[in-house]
Amino acid sequence: MSDTNETKNNKDPKAINDYYLKISGKAEIPEPATIGHNYSVNISGSITSKTEEDNEDGTSSFYFKFEPILVELLTPLGKTLKAKDTRRKSQMLRSCIWKEWQETQSDQEFKKYYENRMSDIIKKIIDGEL
Repeated sequence: MSDTNETKNNKDPKAINDYYLKISGKAEIPEPATIGHNYSVNISGSITSKTEEDNEDGTSSFYFKFEPILVELLTPLGKTLKAKDTRRKSQMLRSCIWKEWQETQSDQEFKKYYENRMSDIIKKIIDGEL
């Protein structure tokens, strides 16, 4: 008989759990916002962690930490303020290589693809091609 995490922890596999998105981080906007006004926000980002809390009733609460990457703030007058991308350049490059890897549908695991691609980029910089 194979045990799942839920049965090992005496959890009811049919119980309804709670799922929460915790938004964390900050975005640098190009001009000040006004206190007392309502804004709409469009956020793209990444889930960077997941935690579980036991509700002591056979259910759990799961928390997913969301960190923004790209943020747009829509003012009450309809103007869009685009926030600065807060990722480091190395994170942005890794993200671009990930996207390239997915689009090429390479048979290589991402780790190997990333190492090869980074080696290619470094070689091109050394050779003066970039």
